[in-house]
Amino acid sequence: MPNLHVTGGARVAVELSNRMVARGHEFHILIPSGRYKLPYRLSADVIECGLKVKNPLLAIATGVMSMERHIPPFVEVILACMPPYALLARKVARDRSIPAVNYVLNDDVHFFDDRSLISSEIVLKIYRSLARRSIRTGPVFVNSHWTAVQCVKEGGVRPSSFVPHGYDPQVFYPKQTLEDNSNPVRLVTVGRRMRWKGFDDLIGALNLVDQVRYPFVLNVISQDDLDISHPSFPVDIKKPADDEELAGLYRSGDVFIHSSWFEGFGMPPLEAQACGLAVVSTDSGGVREFLRDEYNALIVPPREPITLARTVERIIGNESLRRRLSSRGLETCVDFTWDRIADRFEEALHRLIRDY
Repeated sequence: MPNLHVTGGARVAVELSNRMVARGHEFHILIPSGRYKLPYRLSADVIECGLKVKNPLLAIATGVMSMERHIPPFVEVILACMPPYALLARKVARDRSIPAVNYVLNDDVHFFDDRSLISSEIVLKIYRSLARRSIRTGPVFVNSHWTAVQCVKEGGVRPSSFVPHGYDPQVFYPKQTLEDNSNPVRLVTVGRRMRWKGFDDLIGALNLVDQVRYPFVLNVISQDDLDISHPSFPVDIKKPADDEELAGLYRSGDVFIHSSWFEGFGMPPLEAQACGLAVVSTDSGGVREFLRDEYNALIVPPREPITLARTVERIIGNESLRRRLSSRGLETCVDFTWDRIADRFEEALHRLIRDY
């Protein structure tokens, strides 16, 4: 893996590996040195590889080059996320005559196209080439039907297993008592500095909301240093220390807004839904696994601030709509608990090893 930071991919690694270890399996997670900054409990063995340097590209490069010799000798299957690691996993697996799987969690080929993290066109071209190579041969697991479509569109193989993401119902659960209509309505979002996460789009949309008729406050959950110099409304940034604090921040709100351009899955709106919030989301792809427009969420096109603003006004002004979306969200999210997802993951790995 590229890191164990507070990211969706790292969360998947933590949740699935913890459950596999609890079921008696041995799990090792290899990452570049110095890239372990998770506040979550992790049962798997973490092995840091390469040089511990500040430059992330150099850390990743030296980590990948040294990972092969750090892979324990008696593993039965190698699971990789992100193209450089998937290619390395295939090479090691061939040498050891064991299966390797690329678990694709997003549109790997175009993941960095917004240039928030990689600005060099040369580096981007190299990365896209590696990404396309990594999905041309199987097996490939995906986290959503949208991710599967992106893989095939870029010349990848048809995925062999579908393993979505989930939430922990022991942590993410709704308020015990319903409150009266909030005034102002409390909006919650997760803010990230990558442009494709749509945070600037959200701020632009909320600036268009008629705050006299539709009063609101915005709580932003983020570990990033965000620019909040241009909102015309109250904003509070929260940096939760752990999942319990994160869930409490969700439960303090009324409406969760998800503004990404694209997502392989989209765990924050699922977690917020499990905490009883009504959800407004962009049609970012993977969220369609658990969100249905006008049934348990309101879904709008990505990168359309005016449409998002009008939708936010609609949900602020309609308490019965918020309650209906919240109730149906609680009904549908139960299919995505981490224990259920772990069942599917374990079954997929057993099938992979059996058929190899």
